Amino acid sequence: MDSVNLVKLISIWLAPVCAIGGAARATYCLIASNYNEDDSAMLKKRAKNAIKFVIMASLTEAVKQLAEAYFNGGRSI
Repeated sequence: MDSVNLVKLISIWLAPVCAIGGAARATYCLIASNYNEDDSAMLKKRAKNAIKFVIMASLTEAVKQLAEAYFNGGRSI
């Protein structure tokens, strides 16, 4: 397997893993904030940051695909 195919495989699998991980982190933080009143504000902020991360990762992937379609004619890397 050459390095181009390896980068393609990593790119394909990384986006869903980031989304699932960010969603799990946000869910955990929101559930934990219900049980821990002292750290509730901190945990809610962490949940918001996890959601922001997922949005930024998704937008980055969309921009990458758009740039590839425009400059490479649809061929990846």
